[in-house]
Amino acid sequence: MEQRTTIQIERKTLEKLKKLRITKRETYDEIINRLMKKCK
Repeated sequence: MEQRTTIQIERKTLEKLKKLRITKRETYDEIINRLMKKCK
């Protein structure tokens, strides 16, 4: 299992991430990685 860390983000950023979820069970890590993959 990979190590986990905590990052500091603004509350409004968190709310935006929540809106980007494809499913309720999608993690923030999965959302961020999906977005980064699209930016490549």
